[in-house]
Amino acid sequence: MGVASGNGDGPGNDLPWASVFDSAANMRALSAIQSEGFRAASALVDRFIRLASSGLQASEGVSSPEPLSRAERADLFGATDIEPLIRSWWVMLGQLLLGAAPRAAETPTAVPAAFDVSAADARGRIMLDVVAPGVATATVWLHNTGTTDMGRTRLRCSDLIAEHGGVVDAGHVAFDPADIPVPGRSSRGVDISINVEPDVRPGVYRGILLTAGHPDLWLPVALTVRLE
Repeated sequence: MGVASGNGDGPGNDLPWASVFDSAANMRALSAIQSEGFRAASALVDRFIRLASSGLQASEGVSSPEPLSRAERADLFGATDIEPLIRSWWVMLGQLLLGAAPRAAETPTAVPAAFDVSAADARGRIMLDVVAPGVATATVWLHNTGTTDMGRTRLRCSDLIAEHGGVVDAGHVAFDPADIPVPGRSSRGVDISINVEPDVRPGVYRGILLTAGHPDLWLPVALTVRLE
């Protein structure tokens, strides 16, 4: 036997919980709300037309209702006569259009791949894409946010391995410049290029980028190989 839930007003007031998760019902409810808004906007337009018509009739000698005082005709901002009506109509129309417009999908902002040798910090990842055969290129930044000269360093990349077992040898990875000075308060972009041979199978090859002399710094590398 089922148990009815309610607030004492009878089963007719039970909350239809199933409709909360029904996307079709939600869309119908949204359409109904928008329809009500458009009807309200239409009512404002009709009122505008009636007011305009009353003004024309009065100018032709047709009797019109007793005019309102300035205080009665003014809105909160001091606008009088037809101005509050026009302002209200435009505000409502703008809200309806903004509510009905589809929202653009939000895309996360990409973080540039970078090492900070003084702070022992690494951020981002190296993403490369190439049609085989070809050369994939990317840039990684080397920062020294401290005041101490960190000397010189070199970048090293591991072999890149795909899930199907394919390998892009580390010997096909090059850096420019190969030997990088890292003085205090400096930043330097380092170009990475990977030569992909014709026999490399398509897929995503992954590896690790390291910084010589800084064992705690590393970044993931992903190379996507496609065929023409």
